[in-house]
This record gives sequence, structure tokens and C-alpha cells, in this order.
Amino acid sequence: MVPKLLSLDYLKSTKSAEATPFELEIPGREPFFCEEIFRHLPGKRLVFRSRWGGTEVLVKLFFQRKDFEAEQAGLNAMHCAGVLCPKKIWGMVDTEQGYFIATEFLAEASTLQDYYQSLSKKQFLPLLCGAVKLIAILHRNGLMQEDIHFSNLMVRQEKIYMIDGGGIKKLSTPIANLALFFAQMTPDYDHMVHSAIDSYNSDLPVTKDLLSAITDMREIRIKRYLTKTLRSCTKFRMFKTRYFFAVAKRSFLTKNLRQLIDEPEVAIGQATFIKRGNSATVLKIAVDECNWVIKRYNIKSFWHRLSRCWRPSRACVSWQAAHRLALLGISTPRPIAMRENRNGPFRREAYLITEFLDGKDLHAWLLASQDDKIPNWLGQTVLHLFDTLWHSRVSHGDMKSTNFMISGKTLHVIDLDAMKWHKSENSFKEALSGDLQRFMDNWQGNTWIYFEKLLRPFSEKLNITLTNKKV
Repeated sequence: MVPKLLSLDYLKSTKSAEATPFELEIPGREPFFCEEIFRHLPGKRLVFRSRWGGTEVLVKLFFQRKDFEAEQAGLNAMHCAGVLCPKKIWGMVDTEQGYFIATEFLAEASTLQDYYQSLSKKQFLPLLCGAVKLIAILHRNGLMQEDIHFSNLMVRQEKIYMIDGGGIKKLSTPIANLALFFAQMTPDYDHMVHSAIDSYNSDLPVTKDLLSAITDMREIRIKRYLTKTLRSCTKFRMFKTRYFFAVAKRSFLTKNLRQLIDEPEVAIGQATFIKRGNSATVLKIAVDECNWVIKRYNIKSFWHRLSRCWRPSRACVSWQAAHRLALLGISTPRPIAMRENRNGPFRREAYLITEFLDGKDLHAWLLASQDDKIPNWLGQTVLHLFDTLWHSRVSHGDMKSTNFMISGKTLHVIDLDAMKWHKSENSFKEALSGDLQRFMDNWQGNTWIYFEKLLRPFSEKLNITLTNKKV
């Protein structure tokens, strides 16, 4: 098949990424052959793999001169500072059409993000230290990678490269830049900061200020991400009419999911009921050869409708809470889509669609367990859950045992419509105290004794005494 020949004007105006391969027409020059697209920001830039003189190259096409100049200046600054980065092969300027920079293509390289997701903490630590060394070199030269995230660091043959020259700026605050870097990880990695910061090779000990800055920066990142979950972007697609507002993950978006979003009651009529509640109805449905859960949040009365019409629906709260938990490293059923019925600006019923978990709630699982002792993995998971909530200032709001599902050897947190992030430390401690006591209210006998001993550090920090109400 002969690849399509596209113009620069067409690529600048198109809103969606083109299928590869294709040829890029450049007036007065040989066409570029685009083999694979890595990033496409409509009207701003296109990043793709190509060939030049028989060698693979990474080409960045900029449609705005300022972005081209920032990329070129950043690459030069990293090179002069001694930071390992892709070698620039050529820069081509066309003031009417676009601006090109080609660098070496890092074949067989993976991002630091890939390793973060696939390696154990012990295996990942050397790579984390190597990345901190690169950051330190930039800082000593008065520079920083303003957008320092794990996908902007590439690993090849045990060497770490920094990419994205456009993000290289004058250094402002070293602590803030380091905090942004460490905030890419979930809170259970924070203990590794003490080891990794030694690679900074400077008088910058791990202090409460740095750890506090990491927590604050993590929350900033989470809030920025949560705003994306309610609009159209790379990962999400938003739908809005006079009668409903909806958003779905693009990775799940098919014709069948779109039909489910448009006509949820039709799907509910074909689904299997899991729970028939007054405030919420829970159903199981098969879509695209997968089992999903639809949770419909009902309106119970006129006054209930009046109280809910201006506030974000419980489906919306649960949708964003599920994404928050995922960013914090807490397991919860993957959110797929969310819809709010609306009459203009007024909200009515709402729907949340998630993956279906084949498992048992925590209480039923413990009753069915043939082991008299609670397994170590479960205890560590519960400890990790409360530790993450503590360091992230998040409360669940309803920690009854049926809101914890075990599938395989994974504990999932469900029913997230009362979950809240607290700005005030006092309100957070009050809410987490309620969570902790409500969790303990599920148990009696040896199970209560086990969990009380496990979670005692949190009750002591909260200055509360847990009571066994089933004695």
C-alpha cells in the first residue's frame, strides 16, 4: 500500500493523529517518511520516528517558532551541562510552514515510568538514584526540567537520558523541583527518598520540608489530573447535551459503550440486579465481552432532588475518587464512564460504570477462609491503606466491611461517593477517626484484636481509643 502524502498545513489543522505510515510533504525538500507517531498536540507539535541518511531519527515538528526555539535551547543547555540527552542531528527552519528538530532515536529504550510500573521497589531504587543524579547536574548548572516526570527520562543499556528540551528552564527552587519529581510515585515509595537523595551529592538532607513538599506536590498533580477526568483530552472523552453530561475513558470507548452512555435505562433493563436499594441500584452487565457494573444513584424524593441538583452527583464524586485512589496506589474497580442526567444546569439521577470484580466482600471472605489466622498480605494491605489515607489527607466516609472486596490476593475499596480530601488537618483527623472506628466496628473476637493491634499506631496519632462494641 502506497503511504498517504500529507501537507504541513493539513497536519497543523487536523485535530486527530493520523494513521501511520505516511509521507510528509515539505516544499522544496524531500518528503519525510513518518513511521510511528509518539505525540500529537494539534496545532502545536508532532513527534514521530523517521529515517535520515539510513539512520532512525526522532523528529519533532513544531508549528510555533517559540516552541522550536525553546526545544533547541533546552537541548543545547543539557549538552553543555553534561546531562545525557539525545544528540541533535539537525534543525530545520521553515518560517512559513513549520520548524523541525531531529535527534538520535533511542532504540530499545524504555521510559522510567515503564520501569516504575514493572519493577519492585528494590529493583527500581538504582534507577531512581540515577535520575536524581541527572537532576542534580541540572541544578548545579542553574537549570531544571520544569516538567520533570518519569516519561521524560529514558533508560537504555543502564544509562538514563533526559528528553524534552522545551522543559529546561532557569532553576527557581531546588526543593520544589525535587518534590515534583518524587511526587510521581505513590506515597508508599516516600521512604525511598532518604536513599535516593544521597545521589544528589549536595547538602540537601531529607527534611520534613522536602517530605511535606512532596505530599503537597502530589496533591497538586492529582487535582490537575482530576480536572482532566471531566473534559475531553487524550485519556477521556466528554459528552454534553441539554439532558445529560457524561465522560468516558477513551481506552474503553466503543460503539456499545457509547450506546450505554446514551441510553443507560435500556441497558439496565437487560442487566442482572446485584442490589436493589432506595438510594442506589447496582447491576451487572456484559459489554464487549466484559462484565461491568452499573451503579445508578437514585433520586428518592422532591426534597432529595432539590438538595442534589446543584452539587456534583455521587456518581461524579465516585468517578473522581476512583481516579484519586489509582494515583495513590490503592486498588479499586477501574472506572469506565460516568453520566449525570440533567435538566439544563440541574442534576438528576446519575450513573457510574466500572469493571466487575469476581470476589467476596471482606467479612464474607474472612468467614469463608479456612485459615484461623488473617494472612500477612491482607494485614499489610490494610496497613498500607490507612497509611496512604493518613499521608494523603483522604477519608473514605463509610468503612463497613461490604465496601471492601477481595479478588484473588487484592483488596479493593468500593463505594467511594463519601470519599473526601481534606484541606484542614482538624477535619481530616476527625474524619479518619470515624473511618478507623467504623472499620473496627465490623469485627469481633480475635479479628478485632488483630486489627486493633495492627492499626494502633493510627489511633495513637489520632489520640483516640478504639472500642469493641460487640463485646
